[in-house]
Amino acid sequence: MIYNKRASLEISIQAIVIVVLAMTLLGLGLGFIRGMFKGITDVNEQVTGDVRAKIGRQLIETDEKVAFPRSEINIKRGDSSIIEVGINNKGNFDLLYKMSFKAISSSPDVGPTKLAESEEWFQYSGEEHTLLAANFDVRQIRISVPKGADQGSYFFNFDILQAPYGTSDIYAQKDFFVVVTG
Repeated sequence: MIYNKRASLEISIQAIVIVVLAMTLLGLGLGFIRGMFKGITDVNEQVTGDVRAKIGRQLIETDEKVAFPRSEINIKRGDSSIIEVGINNKGNFDLLYKMSFKAISSSPDVGPTKLAESEEWFQYSGEEHTLLAANFDVRQIRISVPKGADQGSYFFNFDILQAPYGTSDIYAQKDFFVVVTG
């Protein structure tokens, strides 16, 4: 058997060149992807800042105690969405408050058990917050509708409860609908 040493050396050099090119392209691709994600993060932070500023302007211009983004939220079963709400302290004192959601009613095709369970769709800080006099705060709330939820319309109250928490502790309230589809 006769081996061509030059041919086998060329194959080895080609293999090394291919590996070096592959590693270079992989590095460039990872750098590109990292840059894209950094850009997305920067845009997300800018949008969040813009939303906070818009809610703040709305609270100041309308002189409302609470700003809720919309009166109807459409969401698919199994999906989630983040909304931002604004709380405005119109008093001359610090406001100690908590947030709460209460399911009021639903369309006829939603069972009463599903209505009661719908209060658990909201993820937010249930702790007490302090809001300085004549200031506003913007809070994020995640709505996660489970895949097993009944399709239909759900009516909720969003309450800002003022300390001390007793019978007349509602500082502000907004009504809204969550429409569950597909």
